[in-house]
Amino acid sequence: MFQVGKISTKLYGIVGLRDSFNPAYAILDADNQISRSGYYITDNAYVKLEYIKDTQDYKDADDAQLNTYIKRLQESSIVNVCHRVFNRFDYLDRNLLYTNAQNRVNQEVLIDGFVGYKIRVSEANDIAFEIKRVLLDFDTLGTFKLMLFNTSSVTPIEEQEITITAKTQEVVLDWKVDNSDITYKGDYYLGFIKTATTPIPFKRDYDNADSMSRFKHLNFEKVQVKGHSTETLFDLTLQEGLSENIGINPDITVYEDYTDLIINNETLFARAISLDFSIAILREQLNSLRTNSDQRLAEKQSLKILAEIEGTSGDNALKLIGLRSLLNGEIEQISNEIDKLRRGYFNNSIKVNTIS
Repeated sequence: MFQVGKISTKLYGIVGLRDSFNPAYAILDADNQISRSGYYITDNAYVKLEYIKDTQDYKDADDAQLNTYIKRLQESSIVNVCHRVFNRFDYLDRNLLYTNAQNRVNQEVLIDGFVGYKIRVSEANDIAFEIKRVLLDFDTLGTFKLMLFNTSSVTPIEEQEITITAKTQEVVLDWKVDNSDITYKGDYYLGFIKTATTPIPFKRDYDNADSMSRFKHLNFEKVQVKGHSTETLFDLTLQEGLSENIGINPDITVYEDYTDLIINNETLFARAISLDFSIAILREQLNSLRTNSDQRLAEKQSLKILAEIEGTSGDNALKLIGLRSLLNGEIEQISNEIDKLRRGYFNNSIKVNTIS
């Protein structure tokens, strides 16, 4: 798994296009001309800006709209290639932190300050987790801010204002932690600032209601920091253990996430993205809704484009290897290299540098 939005944003510009010498077709903005890898899809004789502009479905599209259209095609190709490389099963674990029966009768007593969970991720690479939602069990009403910290930052990496309106309720968060932003490993803290006006949670004092689930690659520990009153990360040396219930029951999914690996090894994907991007442009030409006055997409030209994409068979003099076959071969090579990289990561032979 990988974060589609982050990958398409971070890798955009890994390949590019060369602007046309013809002033009427010199439409590219600076971003679409960037190629960090040196691959330019317009180096293919069939991928011309003239074709792109004249066959784009909306004939009155201005330069800004055409650039947006081209950017979207590149971003789609980035995602397509990554999906083909990382097509393996990646979910490792999923559960609520508390699963046993709870008797919602007695109120808990908490100190004023930060109360929450310390979350420690194993040393294994490519491990991510998601807090899909939290189940809340409070006996009184009120509002507080739920925050997720990482020890790399004094400010929360995620936060959500929560208003308690019932004794039991659900809040959807969809917080994903994949180590591809400012965080890499360290410890995480999920909790809130308890004050005199904060809602009061129920005790987990029935049978083994306070028993926490075990997760692959994650460890949870209840903590408190007495007197901490600001929405910033506390002095880590002041944290203490906590036996009381804080009323927060997170729904946790643990999975393998390759966002960081992809971002830090983007050049490995460049040629495949270039090939997929070229195919996408050519397919757009073939499927254009517009009539081309110059007959560029007449039947003969269409057959040439199809041959460029799919290749041709025949004797050695006539046989053409299509872009799709080249792409398939490139995907296989990337997959092999990724396996090597992952083994290197696990053996600590490669240093990982995250990009913010």
